[in-house]
Amino acid sequence: MRIQKNDNLKGILCKSTDNSFFLRVYNDDKTFTDYNIYHSDMEIQILDSDAYIYEEEGEFYIDHSPQTLGIDTEQLRYRAPVNPSTRKSE
Repeated sequence: MRIQKNDNLKGILCKSTDNSFFLRVYNDDKTFTDYNIYHSDMEIQILDSDAYIYEEEGEFYIDHSPQTLGIDTEQLRYRAPVNPSTRKSE
């Protein structure tokens, strides 16, 4: 077993066919390494311009943009922006 500290790893969070998540890290030569995620509370930063926060019936989630998902944005025009910090803790 090799162990390496890395606190600046950049990759793409992917969802597998069994609904588990893994991090795909691309190398300069376009090869990649997939990392299973066992960490229970890892800090992440979302830099994806196609990632949007949604709120529906008190549930918050992150998905692709409405345009990517084919959602009619006219339906969403009059809703207030989502602010997850206002969510009550349970």
